[in-house]
Order: sequence, then C-alpha cells, then structure tokens
Amino acid sequence: MIEKSKKTFAFLGFLILAIMGTDHFVSQYYKLKDSPLLQFSATGLKALSLYELGQYSKASQAWRIHYGLLYDPNLTEILKAALHKQIAENPDKIDNYLRLADLQFSGADYPSALITYQNALEKNKNVYEAKVGLASSLAIQGNYHESQAAFEDLLNQGNNGKNIAGFLNFLVALDKLEGSSIPNKEDLYLTLAYAYRYLSTIDQRKYEEVIDYANKTISTKKNLDRALFCKGVIYTKERNYELALEQFSKLLQLSPLNSEAYNRMAYIYGEVGNMEMELEYYKKAAAAEEKNPSCAFNLGQILLRKYGDINQANLYLKKAYEINPDNFAYASTYAYTLEMLREFNDALDVYDIIIRMNPESPEGYVLKAHCFIRMERYEEAIDLFLKAHIISPLNFTAARDLALAYANLKNFETAISLTEYALRIKPYDVDALYFLQYLYRRQGKYEEAYRAVKEILRIQPNHSGAQRVLPYLQGNLGKRPSP
Repeated sequence: MIEKSKKTFAFLGFLILAIMGTDHFVSQYYKLKDSPLLQFSATGLKALSLYELGQYSKASQAWRIHYGLLYDPNLTEILKAALHKQIAENPDKIDNYLRLADLQFSGADYPSALITYQNALEKNKNVYEAKVGLASSLAIQGNYHESQAAFEDLLNQGNNGKNIAGFLNFLVALDKLEGSSIPNKEDLYLTLAYAYRYLSTIDQRKYEEVIDYANKTISTKKNLDRALFCKGVIYTKERNYELALEQFSKLLQLSPLNSEAYNRMAYIYGEVGNMEMELEYYKKAAAAEEKNPSCAFNLGQILLRKYGDINQANLYLKKAYEINPDNFAYASTYAYTLEMLREFNDALDVYDIIIRMNPESPEGYVLKAHCFIRMERYEEAIDLFLKAHIISPLNFTAARDLALAYANLKNFETAISLTEYALRIKPYDVDALYFLQYLYRRQGKYEEAYRAVKEILRIQPNHSGAQRVLPYLQGNLGKRPSP
C-alpha cells in the first residue's frame, strides 16, 4: 500500500511538472536529455504516466504506439518469413536480427527471441540492443543466473543504445519480474537489482530500487557478493564513496579475486585524488583476472592519461584489444598509442579493422584521417574526412583537422570555410580562431584576421600570439589582398 502511494505521489509530481513546462522540468527527472521516456505526444505522455505509476508493460505498449512499432497480427507470419529470408541472404546485417527478435518478443515468443538475440551477438558480440534483448528474454523465462550475467555484460559496456524496441521489451520483462510469485526469491531479487541498475542509466531515481533489491538479496544469505557489488556501484554513482568502498571491501573478503571490485575501488581512489592507491588497485584488478580485457584497458588508460607512460599503456591496451578486438574503445585507444609511438602503419591496420566492422559509422574514417594528418598524408586524410561527412556531419575536431589538411595543401579558401564551420560548433575556441586569423593573413584578408584576433583577446586577453600579431594587422588594415 505504501509503495503504491509513493508511485502515485511520484506520478502527481511528474504531472505538475509537465503542466508547468514540459521537457524543461520533466527532464530534471532523467539522466539523459534525449531519453526515450521523454516524448511529448499524447501517447508519449500517456506512456510516461503509466511508467511513473509502475505499470511498465502498459507503458511499453503506449510507447510502441508513439514510435509506430506496433505489428499487425495478420502480417506477423509474413514479416517473420521476410526477415528470415533477409537474414539468410545477408547474415551480417544486425538490424534484421533485431527486427526479427522484436517481432518475436512482442508476440510473446520469448524462446525464439532469445535465440535470435544470441544469433545477433554471435555476429557481433558488442551489439548493445541485442544484449538488452538477451537479458530481458532470459529474465522473462526465469533463467535468472544467465540473465544476471547478461545484464552485467550490458552494464559493463555502458549505455549506447539507439534502438528503442529493446528498451520497450525490457519494460515488459521488468513488469513480469515484479509480478513474479516464485517461492525462492533470492535469484529473483538479484535479477531485479540488475534490471533496475540498467534502468537507472536512463532514470536515476531507480537507484533506490537497486539498493532495496540488493538488500533483499542479502537478507536471503545468498548471492552476497553480487548484491554487495550492486550496492557499491550505486553508492559510487551517488558519490557516497565511503559506503561504496565498504561494500567492495566486504565483497573482496568473500571473493578475493574479483577484478571488477578492485577496478571500482581504483576508480573511487582516483576520484578522491589518491593516485597511488588508484594505480595500486588497477594493478590488483589486472593481476586478479588476466584474461579480462576491461582490467587491462582500465590500467592502460590510467598509465596513459594520468602518468603519461605511453610505452606501458600501449602494452596493456594491446592486451585488451587482442582479447576483444571488436570493442571500439579498446581498438581506438590502442591505435592512438601506436600513433604516439609513431608506429603509424600498425595504427592504420587497426583503423581499417574498425572501418570494416562498422562501415556505416563515421568514427573509423575520422580516426584514420587523423592518423594520416600526423603522417602528413593530407590528400588521403581529406578523402576519409569527406567519407565521414557523407555519413554524418563532421564534429568540431574533425572539421578543424580537415581544415588543417586543406591548409597544408595550400587550399586556403576551403580551409577557411571549414574553420568557420568548426567555429559555428564551438564559437569561443581560441585555438580555432587563431588558426582562422592565420588563414586570413595567408589570403591577405587583414580586416577579417584583425576581427578574429580581437575576438581572441576578448575571450582570452592574455593570449600571447594574438597580442603579438595585433600590431602587424593594425598596420595592414585597408590593404587589399594580392591578386
């Protein structure tokens, strides 16, 4: 009764905020500004209202209406047959697996959905939406241990989901977990703790449910290590570091080789500025589980970013990459250290693998282009930047570096256009402004260069380069560019 009252009160709070100012106020509830929960259509608000009341299956159905993801029952078998055919013809296209699994899940054919999600992960073990679907399918069928492992894998990857269907299926699974009446609750409680950990990546208010179900798990005297881990993670996110360290320390008494507990403690020590303990615990994590790529990756990042030890960092990052070459973070960070060590050809090989894995993403092309710039192979860099731009508009860094490539090829007009484009993204970046005034000067556009320098000095009055070039520009004002 008390829980129902809390949900009703939460819903009334949401409703008041929605009336007061829609997304500006309601988005304060959620971690992600582009959350799938915040959709201000009639059905979107209905779905959010049902979600606030804890009616997750009904909320999922309403969001399906909003997103146009309902299936016509009369066409279900035809759609399944078509998707099976497409998968047979193009077995590497992951989207077809996800569509088929969603069709199966929404029709309550959970065993088939489970198999389809597994097939997708066999093609690419880092597909976030397939991991969400796998964890949900396992949970809804009562395979709690396997579901917990799937959720753990999902949470270690970080929230990068783009397919709303997987999340909506998760809500259905969560609803069924909450309504389960099985007599032995310890595995159910822990699965719910994991499920709410996933949901808390979107809605931070669910931290409370994670702690609650972790404590219920602990009260059963089973699954203590994983329940303590869940609590430690949430206390870390709440920046209650003392309580978080307490949970992880208790866990290590039960499981001394738990590398992830060492990793989490190392992170906390880093946050409080104890670099000596941070490095020590990352090393303990790597020693505890030598075949865990995340342990090697975390230690490599610390050595690279905080200690500047590129050689040692490269060794650990190479290890993480070799264990899981499909992981973008492992591959791209390892390749970066290869660039820093001037092992450019090896770095290019890694970037080629990244591009082959996901040719429809701009990231691999941009990274390889940056490497070409370091190698002073500007024309090849330009080709890659333009390929990336066709897929998705260039970000600030890519646009700025593409401008640099054109400048090195003496194409100053294009370099100016690209730098101006970059500055529309980050108008107050003094380095980009300083590069722009250089480009203007090379073209004899002294008035434009003068305005860029004045803007630099407005933002950063002590900028030595701008101060040095200002008198020269003042002396050339009014001069026309050479023909």
